[in-house]
Amino acid sequence: MSIEHPEAFWLLLLLLPLLFIQWRELIESRRDLRHLSGHWREQEVLNLHLVKWFFSSIFLNLAVLFTVLALAGFSWGQEPLEQDRRGLDIAIAADISRSMWADDVAPSRLERSKDLMRALLQEFPGSRFSVTIFKGEALTAVPLTQDLHAVDRFIDAMNPNMFSSAGTDIEAGIHASLDSFFTGSNRHRVIALFSDGESLDGAPLRAAREAAAIGVPIFTVAAGTAEGATIPLPQGGQVRDQRGQVVVSRVDIETLGAVAERTGGEMIRVADADAFARLVGGIRRHETTMTGEGFRLVPVKRYRFFLIPALFFFVCYSAIRVIRWKDLF
Repeated sequence: MSIEHPEAFWLLLLLLPLLFIQWRELIESRRDLRHLSGHWREQEVLNLHLVKWFFSSIFLNLAVLFTVLALAGFSWGQEPLEQDRRGLDIAIAADISRSMWADDVAPSRLERSKDLMRALLQEFPGSRFSVTIFKGEALTAVPLTQDLHAVDRFIDAMNPNMFSSAGTDIEAGIHASLDSFFTGSNRHRVIALFSDGESLDGAPLRAAREAAAIGVPIFTVAAGTAEGATIPLPQGGQVRDQRGQVVVSRVDIETLGAVAERTGGEMIRVADADAFARLVGGIRRHETTMTGEGFRLVPVKRYRFFLIPALFFFVCYSAIRVIRWKDLF
């Protein structure tokens, strides 16, 4: 079982003020009914009102509860999805934050990552590629295309000065990469994410869950070392923090590994001698993960399991509030 949007559970806190409002409504309405009903009918009217209040409150609270569960995006089980095996779409997500200038991986994290990106183009010449660059924001600079020469030229030109925004938002990079795929296509889709993993903004695992929900694995290429390195600036000097201390950037293996694991991809260290072979091997294994000819397994979304009861309870709540019960008894 998986939950695509666990943050939706925060909406359950709405039940607390709702319960308070319902209880206050009961107290005030019973007081008003005592004034409006005659003494000889007081108990009958109050009992009827209590029954209507109890069932309408129960049904409304259940409708809210099941709506939240539907929004959470529960998935369990797997089903075969027909798939076109004639092509592969690869979205390259490239971290171009200043930390990618660090040279703990020679000649730099960014240049070593570029080498692997160019090698991917050579290894999958019949595939379509897109290129998304990200720092504190993300942009799909090269839409999905088979013009590998255009993709190669853009990779050559990539550098941290393309964006003026500060920070690093891996979540934004993943979202933009997912958006670069054509809708309605059953081609194999993968994301190759090149980053040192230092995500100062966003929630990478949240974006990873969304990728996993639609069957898109993310292969993370970790650029950097655990020892880290200072970040040189083109004009000379090194990046310093607000206190004037020289910044040492280190690769975040834990975040990149979690993103890859959550989506069924693989984490590769760019400094490893077999980095390219592992990256290519992982992508090719994804192509052949099928239940049969032309099919692959995808999680089964179960939102209807909760949405239908939510609608039923809301209809019951509305019926209790609308129907004039005095005509029924």
